[in-house]
Amino acid sequence: MLARRLPGVYRYPKSRTLVSSLVSRRAMESTDIQLNNNDTVRLECPAHISSSVPLSEIRQFPPLAHWISVLATQSQSQNQSQNQNQNQNQKKPGDPVVSVRRIAIQSVDRFKSGKIGFMKFTVDASHLPEGTPIPGVVFLRGGSVAALIILRPADAGSDHKDDLVAMTEQPRLAVPDFQLLELPAGMLDGAGVFAGAAAREIQEETGLVMQPHELVDLTDFAGNKRGLYPSPGACDEFVRLFACVKHVERKELDRLRGRLGGLREDGEFITIRLVPLHQLWRSTSDMKAISALYLWDQYQMNNK
Repeated sequence: MLARRLPGVYRYPKSRTLVSSLVSRRAMESTDIQLNNNDTVRLECPAHISSSVPLSEIRQFPPLAHWISVLATQSQSQNQSQNQNQNQNQKKPGDPVVSVRRIAIQSVDRFKSGKIGFMKFTVDASHLPEGTPIPGVVFLRGGSVAALIILRPADAGSDHKDDLVAMTEQPRLAVPDFQLLELPAGMLDGAGVFAGAAAREIQEETGLVMQPHELVDLTDFAGNKRGLYPSPGACDEFVRLFACVKHVERKELDRLRGRLGGLREDGEFITIRLVPLHQLWRSTSDMKAISALYLWDQYQMNNK
């Protein structure tokens, strides 16, 4: 039930922020997006942004296009559920009813290649029938992949106690941590080939060459067809987790320790660190690593 004009529904508290946003709409470019037969949502963009990033290009940004597609699906499902309840003269008190009427672009950032890389917008949404606003600040960046790379010495015993995990150490200013230890990871390029993207990121960040078929899709193993959401309160990012075991000579392990990786021209300053597998759970604050480690343990138990 999006952009449906019902009396008394859209009640927003009076505030300086609201007044400021109303004034700023005067210099907006906008377009209505039809979600389904009943619902539309208005996409607005300030003129100072649309003058350099056309609204048509903004709409084609894959993460935004997907976000709108999912919004349409949610809207349609919500409408069907409401209609069914009305036909059966039923009302389930716990069913969510969300009305979304406007998407307001706040910022758009491009990669060096010129492609849109990141986008931030706000959403005018409310919970019905109360009309209470729902927090709607969204940072769009799309999906990513990460890989748990287990390095097993070729002469190791059957107990696998010498297994190591290849980790990257690099500055992460959002945290901020100048030496954050995490799994090799990277953003998807829109092609939708998750294993291929993971193999590419592994090579770029560590120098290790993997074939897509060597990677176990832990996310798919867990029954999740899209990915895991690390921060759904404000970001659309989903992460596909992979794992693989690579047998290596000990001299190759020595060459890997402390190796510099990443693409310097893209601002990646990566150092490779090797962490004992049995100590990984307490060696990093990277959620991807902890999640992948748990799923890998489950995968091992289910494939004995």
